[in-house]
Amino acid sequence: MHYYNINKRLWLRFLFVLTVGLSTGCKKYLDAKPDKKLVVPTTLSDASALLDYYTRLNAFYTSMGSQSDDDFYILDDYYNTIEVKFRDRYIWNKDALSEDADWSDLYSVVQYANLALETVEKNKPSVQTLAEWNRVKGEALFFRAYAFYQIAQYYAVPYDPRNAEKELGIPLRLTSDVNAQNVRSNLEDTWQQILKDYKEASLLLPTTSDPISRPNRKAAFAAMARTFLVMQDYKSAYMYADSSLQLYHTLLDYNQLDTSSSAPFPRFNEEEVFHSEMIGAGMLGVTHWRVDSLLYQSYAHDDLRRLLFFKGIGSNPYGFKGSYSGTSGVHFNGIAVDEVFLMRAECAARLGKAMEAMKDLNMLLKNRWKANTFVPLTASTPEDALEIILIERRKELVGRGLRWYDLRRFNQDERLAHTLIRETNGKRYELPPNDPRYTFYIPQTVIDFTGMSQNAR
Repeated sequence: MHYYNINKRLWLRFLFVLTVGLSTGCKKYLDAKPDKKLVVPTTLSDASALLDYYTRLNAFYTSMGSQSDDDFYILDDYYNTIEVKFRDRYIWNKDALSEDADWSDLYSVVQYANLALETVEKNKPSVQTLAEWNRVKGEALFFRAYAFYQIAQYYAVPYDPRNAEKELGIPLRLTSDVNAQNVRSNLEDTWQQILKDYKEASLLLPTTSDPISRPNRKAAFAAMARTFLVMQDYKSAYMYADSSLQLYHTLLDYNQLDTSSSAPFPRFNEEEVFHSEMIGAGMLGVTHWRVDSLLYQSYAHDDLRRLLFFKGIGSNPYGFKGSYSGTSGVHFNGIAVDEVFLMRAECAARLGKAMEAMKDLNMLLKNRWKANTFVPLTASTPEDALEIILIERRKELVGRGLRWYDLRRFNQDERLAHTLIRETNGKRYELPPNDPRYTFYIPQTVIDFTGMSQNAR
């Protein structure tokens, strides 16, 4: 496994400062005061080491959305054995309480990023250190935006440009000071801060990074495209997806992969732009998390994704094995070139460029089908192109945590919105478009301690 070699002595020095409340609950995170005698990061190398903590900054992103979307289902006998929090998410229980860990794990990324940023600013660069100084600052800004993006997708209502200034966003913690006031910004300010961090990061980061779990410029451009897509600014999303692809556009040829493998995609593969993973995916294991039958049937016989993404072929497919994490037990939620092609294609279609949109889509799909079997898809209108692209987006990006985000934005378009349905233990559960349950509760410990407003139900 390719992890960073982190100086253990350095981490022992930082241990108490960095773990104050990050893993033990939100209240401690918000009110604990570190001992002044404890050693804190002071040098540029210290700041860099903070951001090389793979387990915390790359592998601690919640899978709440994947447990609630419509790509997969679980059988009753398994549902009855899983933890209550997983059951609640699966059936969209309106009274479900949020886990402290999901919130604090995301905000711990923000805390590490803020501490690194403050350390960087204390070390003015010289000619010799400028490139490293830029890289470390750019990485910190990227990680903060990356965490804010996901916090906003779970704990704030979906972005609508018509009322974003009136809706509640998330607490934008821009300092490592645990005594700083915690208040919710408005939704517009939330998304503008995410863009601000990504834009500044894109000016500082190198084009490539080694390993790919470090942020880089092409990842920052792709992340901005993701953000503008959420904000329905398709012209800007197109521009940044294009900028990312101009820097890097390598696609895996699925013909070169072993369809019989239980984990056919190598970790840190050449299609990845930035590597991160979800936690809490225990209920999503390959044995129990079964692909939606209509989704599975949508893959053509010669479409290799049918064999590479799912374990079991025929009338009873089950288990997603297609993660770019290199193992079926961990779910990749980073950024890869296929997603960037799909973003550029979607935006091209929304901007009236049907032929260009289909060119991007076909470039992707010809690398997904058995050799010499793919016939390029065509669309007579931008609307037809958009419909085809969104179908392929769901098929290509399954299991990456993106479907929940897509459902939230699609709900604002009556052409794309639909009601999600579960049937479990003889009961039927529904999640209509734009339902308040598309936004998770903020943990009650955070509400009690800060006095900030809770999300509506």
